[in-house]
This record gives sequence, structure tokens and C-alpha cells, in this order.
Amino acid sequence: MHDSNRLEKNILPVEWLGISNYQHPRKHSITITLNQVLVLSTVICLVFILLGIVMSLLVTGRKLHQISSECFEAACPETWIGFQRKCFYFSDDIKNWTFSQRFCDSHGADLVQVETIQELNFLLRYKGPYDHWIGLSREQGQPWKWINGTEWTSCFPIRGGGECAYLNDKGASSARHYTERKWICSKPYTYAQTQRQSSI
Repeated sequence: MHDSNRLEKNILPVEWLGISNYQHPRKHSITITLNQVLVLSTVICLVFILLGIVMSLLVTGRKLHQISSECFEAACPETWIGFQRKCFYFSDDIKNWTFSQRFCDSHGADLVQVETIQELNFLLRYKGPYDHWIGLSREQGQPWKWINGTEWTSCFPIRGGGECAYLNDKGASSARHYTERKWICSKPYTYAQTQRQSSI
């Protein structure tokens, strides 16, 4: 009889047993399985999304590195020397002031216009022991002017009574335009796009 009571309890409707949240064992296992599948599929989707983000960042980073490895570098022509965003040419030949300016002009430059004391010191140091024409001249009784027409600002003294200026070992001096000396041309840097080798 005890066995039949136990059997009867199993047969009784759920409401009679007083269990309000009762779920059939098969339904319960299916619900857990569906929840597990949903969680697992969500995790898998998130992993794929994260992998996609990481891959796109890696590709973008590589492209950015390639772009940044292309840069613009200041470039002076061969045999010219760069200093303070200018290119300078120190001649080996000896010619008069007029020829010297024509030579510079044929190379897209002018006889040098000294703009700072640092530039003057650079030119004096680099020119060596020879005198070099610079782009400063004057008409008789007129103020000194640079090739571009701007007036000289007296940032350094010019000795002598000539109409064209040159640099010597003592600084700047002047002479007649037909005397022959070396010369210094200058022009702004030109910028060349270069591709640097990437280590990646």
C-alpha cells in the first residue's frame, strides 16, 4: 500500500501537490539547453566581433604606418648645402658680380641674402679663406639693397667704397662689380617626397 501511495502521488496533478513552479523534467532540461545555446551563441558572436575589430585595427595601423613612412624631406640639389631652411652653393670658379648673379639665377637662386647673424657666421665659416660675392649692391650715393630690392638693415658692417658686397675673413667688404671673386648662391629648400623602408 505504501507503494501505491507513492505511485498515486506521482500521478496526482501538480496543483494538488502544492508546487506552483513545477516544470516537467523534460521541459526543464530543454529550457536550460536553450538558455545555454543562447549564451554560447552570444559569446561566439562577441568573439567574432572582437576579432573583426582587432583585425581592422591591425590593417588600419599598418596603412597608417605606411602613410607615415612617406614623408617630405627638405632637399638641396647635389653640391648645395642646407642651413636654416635654405640651400647654399659655394662656387669654385672666380667671376665678376654680374656673372655670379646670372649663374645663381640660372639655378633658380640669387646671390645670397644674409638674413641673420647665425647665417652670416655659417657663411663665414663655410666659405673658407676665399672672398665670395653676396647679393648686396648699391648705386653711387644710394643705400645698400639686396637682389630682391629690399634695403639692407645694417645687421653687419660693410667696409670699402665699392658698389657690390662680398664676404672675406673679416666679415663683409665691397668692391667694384667687375672684380672677380667666388660667389655664394642661395634658395629656399625644395621638398621631396620620400618613401622610408618600413620595419614591419
